[in-house]
Amino acid sequence: MSWSGRLLLPLFGLLLLSACGYGLTANAPIDLPKDSTRLYLAKVTNPTTETWLEPMLRSSLRDELTRRGNVTWVDRNEAEATVNVDVRSYSTSDSVKGRDDVTFKSKVTIQMEVSFFSTKTSALIWTSGPVVASESYRGTGSKRDATQEAVDLAVRMVADRLSQKF
Repeated sequence: MSWSGRLLLPLFGLLLLSACGYGLTANAPIDLPKDSTRLYLAKVTNPTTETWLEPMLRSSLRDELTRRGNVTWVDRNEAEATVNVDVRSYSTSDSVKGRDDVTFKSKVTIQMEVSFFSTKTSALIWTSGPVVASESYRGTGSKRDATQEAVDLAVRMVADRLSQKF
């Protein structure tokens, strides 16, 4: 098969899938619970010793919901819903190889849950349920980048669950 045929085949597959109603979820618009578009990011529960994780999560969640939904981030007294992020765990792990136990590959994993609460009733109006995302990396300098990728993936998964229609 020629190089042009190899290029056209995947493009044809994407066109076929989109014609069947499938789309790339990272671009799918989200449906906010109870049509709450004025949100306040109340708290991020972070049981880890990684103090930089909270601002990273806040920024990523705000960016994703703003990009995919008609969201306005407001003060608590103006909000229709408050958003809480609960980090269940954050960990890194290493795989070693060989008799010298040289690190071969490392992995960052984050488990979290996002919940929306009505500001009128304080009732839970939506929860993402547990979301787990991982990213592999090599070398110590890549850990921060891998963490950002894992956080962004977890937040996209939360937004994807908001876009699911049953």
